Amino acid sequence: MDKQRKPTKATVVLERLQEDILSGKLAPEEKLQIEVLKKRYGLSGSPLREALSRLVVNGLVKVEEQCGFCVAPLSLEELFDIYEIRAKIESIALEMAIANGDDSWEADILASWHRFSKYIDPKINQNVDPVKWDELQKDFLYSLVKACGSPWLLKIRDMLYDQTARYRVVCINANYKDEKVLTHLLKDDEKLVAAVLARDCKNACKISEEGYRTSVSYIAEELKKRMPPGIQHSEPKHERRDEKRPKRS
Repeated sequence: MDKQRKPTKATVVLERLQEDILSGKLAPEEKLQIEVLKKRYGLSGSPLREALSRLVVNGLVKVEEQCGFCVAPLSLEELFDIYEIRAKIESIALEMAIANGDDSWEADILASWHRFSKYIDPKINQNVDPVKWDELQKDFLYSLVKACGSPWLLKIRDMLYDQTARYRVVCINANYKDEKVLTHLLKDDEKLVAAVLARDCKNACKISEEGYRTSVSYIAEELKKRMPPGIQHSEPKHERRDEKRPKRS
């Protein structure tokens, strides 16, 4: 039997860097100085540079000539683009899962929904942790689509989920103590679960897509607050200005 290969130092630090960027521990546009990172992760410069170069490829890190590496900035343009594509991919996976899902799939949805809804219900839990919220939400959303039957579709979905993590943090961190937002989210997701279990594909996809687009509206407003004054912001055609609360992050 072949021995399982140990991950390289570059792979290990890449995972840690990616986790810190996606969670917001390393902020957008933060300088990634090699000497500072060496102390932070306890590694030499070579695996760090390799890991940073690999993160440049997937868009989480930027490199500028004579300026070195930095965390990629958040942008409205990327926000609108990536969430619109994610909403469409999610609908495709949801439609296929509804067509292919069996009793075991339905049971998994109910179990993950129970864990997630119980945790963020302000009537039950007054100490919601943003990281735990994200973990349980990820499990819940995956349970809805995992029966789609396409490994490649799920890979693309996972990639988009990871790429939206930095934007999702903006949404979750601003709302994890807001009982009104949590209650609205519970009601919206409860409707989504009901539509999926009823095999109402059209309604389920509508609820899902509207949730993502409303989240974009909220996150965009938060990002605009962080931008220097005087910058003009373009709004996508699908942007709905009448809703401010996030439905899906």
